Amino acid sequence: MSVDFAAFTGKIRATTGKTVKDRERTSDMAGLMASQGLEPLAAVNGGFFDIASGFSPGALGGLTVVDGTVLNSASNGEAALTIGNHGTNLWIDKVWSQSKITFTPPGGSASQPNHVVDGLNREPGRIQGCGGGNGPAGVNDRNSKQSNLIDPRKPQLGIHCLDSDETIVLTKDFGALPFLPGTVRAALVGADQTVKKVSDTTSGMVAGSGEHVVVSTGSHAAWLKADAVVGSRMSLTAADVQRGASAETPVYFPGANDAIVNGGPRLVKNGGVGPFDFTNNTTSEYAYLTPMNSRTAAGITTDRKLLLVVVDKKSGPTGSANGLTMPQLAQAMKNLGATEAINLDGGGSSTMWVKGAVANHPSDGAGQERYVGNAIVVTAK
Repeated sequence: MSVDFAAFTGKIRATTGKTVKDRERTSDMAGLMASQGLEPLAAVNGGFFDIASGFSPGALGGLTVVDGTVLNSASNGEAALTIGNHGTNLWIDKVWSQSKITFTPPGGSASQPNHVVDGLNREPGRIQGCGGGNGPAGVNDRNSKQSNLIDPRKPQLGIHCLDSDETIVLTKDFGALPFLPGTVRAALVGADQTVKKVSDTTSGMVAGSGEHVVVSTGSHAAWLKADAVVGSRMSLTAADVQRGASAETPVYFPGANDAIVNGGPRLVKNGGVGPFDFTNNTTSEYAYLTPMNSRTAAGITTDRKLLLVVVDKKSGPTGSANGLTMPQLAQAMKNLGATEAINLDGGGSSTMWVKGAVANHPSDGAGQERYVGNAIVVTAK
């Protein structure tokens, strides 16, 4: 599928569906656009998500921006696709993000001002895609278990790092929080930035419009319990998003439809074929990236067209399909004219929906469409 911004008068949108924490089918996310009167024309599945999480299986494994709003924080150093503002804000690059939070008790002072926020709208303790430590964060308290045999400071596609001491911020986009075991402290902050409720459990906590739920685990719970009492004032910096090999370029979202979709590895860079930023023997968890498989990819051409490509592995009624390896996918994207390209989530997630019907043959089960974390939707309005 090719979108020519010189001729196309519609929009390219990203969506996580009804909530960030849950999963939906790509076709249902397109249907949600239809219910909003936006006339969806086509859609593909988006980036990686934490399918194994019981707390938030739909939470994205990296930076997620929808309608100019940051919904998930970055796996710092990951590759991502930015779309929006009718093609003027269209690029593929490494991305980084960070935010800080302070609670000031009534009549007192904050014990830990500018506390680093570990994540946004995801399960505390699970960093899908890992990452961090080398970007603008400055403080990296993500600790991977030794059994993971990975470096938690570097983005790791499709797998997660673990950290028992975290502070996570959740917005209304997340949905209601389920129970989270362990040492936990949760605070509900109203739209006026004042703490309205505190609890030693996450169960039933939900943020309304303009509100936040802040959850701390492990050693962070003591800090939140001391500073975030009822009546405390919260100061939460807007997510500082940057791009580039060393987070050297600030990123802004001037368009109402601007979006970022996580992915990786980069397939085509400055016209050269990769995959880039990827070592296929780092850990056994990377095995799914190397064989022939169903794939979804996005590319940008020199004349600023957006390419959205789905490759089948499951055979359809008109012939066999074998999938592609990652190097083959990179070459295919270049052959289609992409000078920049990125791999998105693949396997059973790979779905292309066009004008009311799934156009490919999803590889889960009996060709059933997988419930995924997000989607890219082309709309007429």
